[in-house]
Amino acid sequence: MAGGDCFLCHQHLPPEPVIEGLGTVRLRFECDRLTGELKEAYELASVLDRDIAKHTAAVAADEAALQEIENELTPARQAVAAVAQAEISEIDMALGKASERLRQLERVNAALELETELTDRILDLEQQIAPVQDRVDEAIRSIDFGAAAGRLEDGMNAYLEALNQLRPDVWRHSAVRVDVSRREVTMRVGNRRWSTALGGTDSLYFLMAYHYGLLSLGDKAGCHYPGLAIIDVPGEFSGEAIEDKENFIVQPFIDLLARKEFEGAQLIITGASFTGLAGVHYQRLHHVHVA
Repeated sequence: MAGGDCFLCHQHLPPEPVIEGLGTVRLRFECDRLTGELKEAYELASVLDRDIAKHTAAVAADEAALQEIENELTPARQAVAAVAQAEISEIDMALGKASERLRQLERVNAALELETELTDRILDLEQQIAPVQDRVDEAIRSIDFGAAAGRLEDGMNAYLEALNQLRPDVWRHSAVRVDVSRREVTMRVGNRRWSTALGGTDSLYFLMAYHYGLLSLGDKAGCHYPGLAIIDVPGEFSGEAIEDKENFIVQPFIDLLARKEFEGAQLIITGASFTGLAGVHYQRLHHVHVA
């Protein structure tokens, strides 16, 4: 722009050769400045390289020293670890034992609490039972067990005597003896227990005599037998067929219940035949029930 003005600041511009000279000076100045800065940068980089090398050497030395220390500490660490592991195991075992002991104590405590509760309940029930027990004891003391045994004994022997009247000498054993106590009832034939003294058919007669003796108590004062007997006579007893004995063993019951004092008493008995029995009600069963 010879002879012109600057479009930005609107100042008058010098001639063109003067501008070109100023530009060359400016470039030489910038080149010298940049060359100096580059040299300074190289020097700075050299210093940094020396510092890096120095620090690298220091780090390597420190690592070597650290490794040496680690090597020296390894035996000590192993010894400490072994001791610590043993102590930890012992502590774990002690904790386990203590925990189990605590659980046992908790169970024992629960059992003791339950025992205490049950003891209190038992004491309460005993206090409630005591008046009743006194009356029961008094009633038991007033019971004549000998008389009760005698009544049952008389009834059983009456049945066996009735069998001998129907068939002479069918019962060839001694009379039945009954002993009654507060805790047990013992039945003997003579001086021997009935189960060892009797065979198959005689055992059948004995058991029927027992039912007869109980049924005969129905008209006795103070006896609470309900006047009802239910007997299921098997087809065989101890390996012997008893069809031909059915009428014979039932007849004493029929004669007993025919008495006026046994009106209302009842005997229900099942069997295979019962042919020709008088004074009884028959109910024939045709359906076979298989067990």
